[in-house]
Amino acid sequence: MSSGAVSVSADQDLADRQPKDLRQLLIETGLKILAEEGLEKLTLRRVASRSGVSHAAPAYHFKGLPELLGCICAVGFEDLVKTMEHARENAPQTPRGRLVAICEGYVAFAEANRGLIQLMFSNRRGVVDDVPLRPAAERAYTVLREGCAPFAPIGTEPDSTETMIWSLVHGFAFLRTGERFANPYRNTPEPKVADVIPDLALR
Repeated sequence: MSSGAVSVSADQDLADRQPKDLRQLLIETGLKILAEEGLEKLTLRRVASRSGVSHAAPAYHFKGLPELLGCICAVGFEDLVKTMEHARENAPQTPRGRLVAICEGYVAFAEANRGLIQLMFSNRRGVVDDVPLRPAAERAYTVLREGCAPFAPIGTEPDSTETMIWSLVHGFAFLRTGERFANPYRNTPEPKVADVIPDLALR
């Protein structure tokens, strides 16, 4: 039996005994590679190598790189939820105070996880399998929706206010992480999150 076959057999035994542990290890390793080296370096082979398992090991837990990336994004959305909820809980307990805090949490997460936030909102079809991330993404959007719920719609659609706020904060986050506010064509200081959230009428 070749050494490669022995290695795969050992990995299969590990996967059978501790599937959740190995799966979580591979996801966490993928997160580290994304943060330290960028998406271009995040391959199944690289994840396996840094995790200390054979190159075949990820196949026991993921259909391919898109599924692994989807699971990595799911962790990102779960952490985004925690960041926004923590900010909301420590904010002035008024409708605007909570909404601004949620948006500040969104931006803070983006700044701390620049590679991850771009992957989470990747629009390149086939790069990320969105099935694993859907539940966590829906929870993240629910936090934003709840923050907007006390305010009247700004348009004819019932979700028009949350659509506007999401567009504002998401655009703001990507401008901030791309350092687009600091350029010679601007004469005003870099805005704070609260500066771009308009005064909204309560229901």
